[in-house]
Amino acid sequence: MINLYSTVKNSNLFSKIEVSELLFVEYTCMQEETKLGLWSNNNYFAFISSGKKMWRTIYHSYEVSDGDIIFVKKGANLTHQFFEDKFCAVFVFIPDDFIKSFLKKNSALLETSQKDLSGQDAVLRIEKDELLETYYHSIQSYLSLSQKPNEQLLLLKFEELLLSIFSNKNHKALSDYFISLCQDQEYHMSRIMEENFAYNLKLEDYAQLCHMSLSAFKKSFKRYYLTTPAAWLQQKKLELAYHKVLHTNLNINRISLECGFEDTSHFIRVFKQKHHLTPLQFRLKQSKMSNIGI
Repeated sequence: MINLYSTVKNSNLFSKIEVSELLFVEYTCMQEETKLGLWSNNNYFAFISSGKKMWRTIYHSYEVSDGDIIFVKKGANLTHQFFEDKFCAVFVFIPDDFIKSFLKKNSALLETSQKDLSGQDAVLRIEKDELLETYYHSIQSYLSLSQKPNEQLLLLKFEELLLSIFSNKNHKALSDYFISLCQDQEYHMSRIMEENFAYNLKLEDYAQLCHMSLSAFKKSFKRYYLTTPAAWLQQKKLELAYHKVLHTNLNINRISLECGFEDTSHFIRVFKQKHHLTPLQFRLKQSKMSNIGI
């Protein structure tokens, strides 16, 4: 999978501004592939300028076009590119530490009760309002300047945006997510795992997303789930693959990709170890049994 944050940060192909821990990027899709796996170790807003693109989480798809705004949590997604028009967007990457620092300064926004994010997805649609529209256009204009704008001004404008998000009930899902970053870290780890198990990420990547060393991540994971990360990930991927084999018409290669297996051969091997049939044999057997009413 391509690390979107590292790619745009280290590329000279995009107009960008780095301020403190924030990264503002005018992004134009350079990939010719229609489907692409992306991950980012930082959260980001995507303000869509033109074209059309789809972000796919494990269970849902989010198609966006000109004028739409989404918030993508740190982690992985599959994306689908449409080529009727060139896709352009303004991305604003925000690390967890920036959010934590902001909430520490504005402690009245914090809540003591643990936020339950089990109903949230890894992508959040953001309802447009006048302030968000104004903010997007101001960042777009800053990115077109030949000289870097005042850093303090950019920081103040972004903090103003965050304050408006917390004060608007239409953005409660997003503010709840921000607050959760300051709460129980093992619960936060569990949300990262539940939202990202179906991607071909390394254990080191999961540890990075959780702000832990690899050894600390393994210990914390074992304490929370009572099993190892590798065993849990394989079980979750197999459960998702089982559902897709039975309840979709996707081909086996596509199921392997969408469930995060290393490759199709690996998927077939571990599926057969569990179900004693290859995925295709299992699908055909279940189809025949369904047809004769068993």
